[in-house]
Amino acid sequence: MAESLQAEATGERLIFKGRSKAMGAALAVMVAGLLTFSMGMNQVFFVEAMAWTFIAWGALLLYGHIIDYSTTYEVTDDALIVRSPVRFWNLRRSMDWNHIKRMNVVVDRLEAEAEDAVVQVIYIPEGSTQMIREDIPFNAALAQEIATRAKLKATKGSGMPHFDMLPQDKKGQFSWQ
Repeated sequence: MAESLQAEATGERLIFKGRSKAMGAALAVMVAGLLTFSMGMNQVFFVEAMAWTFIAWGALLLYGHIIDYSTTYEVTDDALIVRSPVRFWNLRRSMDWNHIKRMNVVVDRLEAEAEDAVVQVIYIPEGSTQMIREDIPFNAALAQEIATRAKLKATKGSGMPHFDMLPQDKKGQFSWQ
């Protein structure tokens, strides 16, 4: 299995690239909606409404996959920087290490692979009480960098003290504070 995020070392920064996903389902839903019009099946209002719904959902699914693929996670000495050039409402988010308060690794199934886990980084900006959560595809190297630089320790009783191997016998949320 390929690693979910790939890293490049550039100078004093580590850059992890987003996860590539199969976009076939998104394209299939969108094409199915578009084919309705070329096949002349849109004579009934309900069928036409369903076709437009398929087109909209297919486009949204495709856009979500493009966001995941194009997002990069940059680890610097000062902060974790999340860049997403197609997420227009939040192109860049910088989370300095002193204000990352918690990190969760959420494993959704037994005998999990890297694709079955998500890293949730909880960040509280300076002078604010608002908690911001960034969900990142699981990567052992990135999770280790975040925990080390933010000085997070595994919570007592956590069944996952290291990042190099996901628990195979249980699912759940494993926390570092």
